[in-house]
Amino acid sequence: MYRPLATSAMALILGAGPLLADVTPNEVWQNLRDGYEQMGYQVRVGSEEGSGDRLTLTDVVLTAEEETASDMTLTLPRIDLAATGDGAVRSVVEGQMVLQMRDTDPEGEEVGMTLTLDAPGNETLSSGTADEMQHSFVMPTLVLEGRALDDTNEVPVTATLTNVEGTQTTATAADGSATQTYQGSADMLEMQVSATGPAATMPEDEATGDAAPEGGADATAPADGDTDTAIDSFDATVRISDLTLEGEGTSPAGEITFGNQPAAALEAGASGAGRFAMGAIAGSFTSATTGLEGEDATASGEFTAASGALAVSMSAEGLTYEGSATDMATQMTSSGMPFPISYAAALNSFRLAMPVVASEEEQPFALRYALEGLTLDDAIWQALDPEAALPRDPASLTLDLDGQTILSQNFMDPTFADGTQTGPDGQPQMPFLPRSLSINDLSLDAVGASVQMSGDLTFGDDPSQPVGTITGLFSGIDTLLDSLAAMGVVPQDQLMAPRMMMAMFARPVEGNPDQLQTEIEFREGGSVFANGQQIQ
Repeated sequence: MYRPLATSAMALILGAGPLLADVTPNEVWQNLRDGYEQMGYQVRVGSEEGSGDRLTLTDVVLTAEEETASDMTLTLPRIDLAATGDGAVRSVVEGQMVLQMRDTDPEGEEVGMTLTLDAPGNETLSSGTADEMQHSFVMPTLVLEGRALDDTNEVPVTATLTNVEGTQTTATAADGSATQTYQGSADMLEMQVSATGPAATMPEDEATGDAAPEGGADATAPADGDTDTAIDSFDATVRISDLTLEGEGTSPAGEITFGNQPAAALEAGASGAGRFAMGAIAGSFTSATTGLEGEDATASGEFTAASGALAVSMSAEGLTYEGSATDMATQMTSSGMPFPISYAAALNSFRLAMPVVASEEEQPFALRYALEGLTLDDAIWQALDPEAALPRDPASLTLDLDGQTILSQNFMDPTFADGTQTGPDGQPQMPFLPRSLSINDLSLDAVGASVQMSGDLTFGDDPSQPVGTITGLFSGIDTLLDSLAAMGVVPQDQLMAPRMMMAMFARPVEGNPDQLQTEIEFREGGSVFANGQQIQ
């Protein structure tokens, strides 16, 4: 059975939570082991020593089942569990943990990474009863060092979390189902990426027009002993302060879990939700590349944000994924640009909601995006509009859609994105079949002009022939065209064409000559009318 790496990692990490609670070290470990095996993982222990109040495990290895296409192995060199004498169990992971993930992409190439984790001073205290336990953990530092599986490029990543702490509470019902809540925090996350690899320069014989040597030439693979091969590099640093994480989850009773049968687990009642908040964010990067013809290029930049947030939830009702960042600013320079690029925005946010379990019934979906207070640096304006003909007020963009759709294939099905599902006629079938769409708000406000659109559409078996009406209000368009003509962007003698086009789709608002309105009507059979006149 195919299992994506992300799904496996989530199940492996979150699956430990409900099983860390019991009254003795042996019972804690046995419950932990049983839980991983129920999730579809094999557990091997090099040695197991102790009994009663103490238990020491060495060379603990968790792997995905052999028949899975993806492969993940988590190695913990040593786990010490000891009763504290007051009904709690203290667990410590000693040594460096290693997480290896391997998979095959659609082109048949092996992908993955190796990640080492060091958590000196880590400690988890589990207390309560077998049916309801609380686990409190602390890690003064957590250092992660990773390297992608790549025979050509070097992509090492290092991340350090400081003052990590949190709690997790689990409860097991009489039928075997479990619920959990968790919360955690870290003072700071610092991450560095330093990637290098051979540049994609053009082979000398190809650049000069000479015939390539027999067997061809690989521009990206240096010959043995060739020390003059051009190397591309990329270095980045990110700092995030005041991280917090909270969430909850539910696991159904039985052998079906999100790790081995995600769709069935969701239908049985599995659910999860997590919220991740960040304080100040700051980062920088530099890059150096060599082009196909040997030309060198460099770039550098910095970015900041006052705060950020991410949230995700999944259940049989659907998947939601949303995030936001506030008070963002970006500056970038490049040898290929005549001037630095600098821009800022007050808010950037998004939200996606969609069904994940296939059903013949209609299910809701939604998509929202907002960009508010976008401003450009004076250097950009000077290049685009040296005479200051255009207003430079902050720009904004809003997209707010929702509707109903039929999902004919489980979203967690590994063939969902392959396009291999076929209908009764043997033809490829889209897993999403829209039934209705509401454009609650589609608006753009920039350079003195604005657009606002809304409407409702319904769909039959042919999504290309909707039925419904979309209305729009346009402001400042005529003034913007005059400004563009004054700037020389649009020749004065060519203004007639866009104005005639607008007249076909829009009409002036009574009493306000600088505003236009339109009503686009989609009718049965595929005909389209603009302001009552048929255009298709």
